[in-house]
Amino acid sequence: MFNDPLSPARNIDFRQIVFEKIKEAIVGGFIRPGERLSEVDLADKLAVSRTPVREAIRQLAQTGLVTLEPRRGAFVSLPTVKDASDLYDLRTHLEIIAVRLVTWLQPIEELERWRPVFSVMTDETETDHYLAEDRLFHASLYELSGNRYLTMMLHNIADLINLCRHYSVEGIPLSTFAHEHVAIIDAIETGDPDKAEVVLRGHLERSRDGLLNYLREHPELSASG
Repeated sequence: MFNDPLSPARNIDFRQIVFEKIKEAIVGGFIRPGERLSEVDLADKLAVSRTPVREAIRQLAQTGLVTLEPRRGAFVSLPTVKDASDLYDLRTHLEIIAVRLVTWLQPIEELERWRPVFSVMTDETETDHYLAEDRLFHASLYELSGNRYLTMMLHNIADLINLCRHYSVEGIPLSTFAHEHVAIIDAIETGDPDKAEVVLRGHLERSRDGLLNYLREHPELSASG
């Protein structure tokens, strides 16, 4: 069970907390692409005034997660098919660099904590549960790379991909994706960066193709372009 990111903010630094909570609600799929962001509703859910919510929405617009439309308001961004393709291409290139660094560093203990998480997943596993663990796993790879600039870039790209990440697993057994995570761990632990790259690339390409196919079949879910 995962906590609702829109639970009331209880911290002195309301502005940063509000920003992080709304961002997590968007990236985590609680607020879906195309949905309008109501300052009143968000302020009520977070138990804060509208001012920090308004500031958070402006910040999120700068990241690309939110689109501001004159006289209409703020909306969770709708990615185009090209956007999604370009983001996955960039992510793949950068994440391969990260995984090669992790393979060289060999943080076995940190990697092994993920093995039981994905080993027990089946096709009956809840999609939201899988996606939450998937996000955390890949985020951990970024951190384990030891390169903070690479980590920041990958986090930003992953956030934008996660706007529509939920659709990338449509029609593909979750056990396939889950087992690929275990294969990534195995490949890294062999100490062979080329093998780790091949396994990771295959995993990301499967996810990318699933998302692009779904967006093409459901054009109402993406912006034109």
